[in-house]
Amino acid sequence: TGIGLVVCKRLVELMGGSIGVHSTVGTGTTVWIELNLTDAPVAPSAALAVQITAQVKLERGLPYATLLYVEDNPANMMLVEELVALRPELRLFSARNAAEGIDIARAELPDVILMDLNLPGISGAQALRLLAADPATLHIPVVAMSANAMQSDIDRGLDAGFFAYLTKPIKVNVFWATLDQAFRFAKTPDTPAVAEEPA
Repeated sequence: TGIGLVVCKRLVELMGGSIGVHSTVGTGTTVWIELNLTDAPVAPSAALAVQITAQVKLERGLPYATLLYVEDNPANMMLVEELVALRPELRLFSARNAAEGIDIARAELPDVILMDLNLPGISGAQALRLLAADPATLHIPVVAMSANAMQSDIDRGLDAGFFAYLTKPIKVNVFWATLDQAFRFAKTPDTPAVAEEPA
């Protein structure tokens, strides 16, 4: 129907590129795009890896905040690890599925949990219900993160009891504004458990 090409055209143009089509009846169609070159992403340095490891090994009692990220996508996990590495006051725990995340949450009692919604086995929403039913973890603000970015998806997430709802791809300023708000709430749980809209 050509709908896909319309979407592709808009996406390419938003990235400052152009798209074109060459078609020959009975032979086939070639679709091409042109995009500006950019430098390849820089891999985390060894120093950054050491910094991440050092954060995980911090002893309890030191002034840091703890974040548990439950995510089955390695690329998303790596991105959040790199973001957290820029904040030396944060300690990151990670889990690849909801069951593992729930176990870590009960053992470590993190200040904030960042939860992907589309997890294998137990979904993020089901994991939230299990955490909320446990007196040890019910006080922990859980922030949803999902590629489902329709307003109806966000509303369902907030109605389910998530502290806030982040959409993928991650917008770094919104990501930090939301997590900082969740950390503030974790330190003062008598405040309303509703996140404000990040600016």
